[in-house]
Amino acid sequence: MADLDALHLKGLTANREVLLALCLRLEEVADVLSSPTVGEGDFAQMALDLKPHLEKTQSLEESLLFPEFDRHAGSCFGAMLVEQLKAEHRYDRLAAEELSQTLQALAEGRSRLALATIMAMMRGFAENLRRHVHSEDVLIETLLAARAEGREIFA
Repeated sequence: MADLDALHLKGLTANREVLLALCLRLEEVADVLSSPTVGEGDFAQMALDLKPHLEKTQSLEESLLFPEFDRHAGSCFGAMLVEQLKAEHRYDRLAAEELSQTLQALAEGRSRLALATIMAMMRGFAENLRRHVHSEDVLIETLLAARAEGREIFA
């Protein structure tokens, strides 16, 4: 288990920025899904990128942040918070798997879903993941402030 230092925080931030860029790309493609400018390669690439980026980022969060939350929580609330974040990560992974399969099917021309449904999936996933990332950003800032001040997070 690594400590959350500047180097680890920089890596975590870079991974989270990749996820946010992927969210933006999902929304951009959803906006023009039926346009001839969007090709099967776009869908296939997003299907390939989504899960590995999400899993890498979540793995970093779980190894770096979750132990820090436990150490600095000062109450059982920290354990509850970590369990909630783990549940959100599981949900994100399941949703990413579903979206990846849908995008791959679309790339291969075998999707049976209506384009409106796929667009809603893409936008919904992107919005949910973006909110998750931003809410964790607030937690990271709170953690860093608590560590710098030598106090518990939820004091």
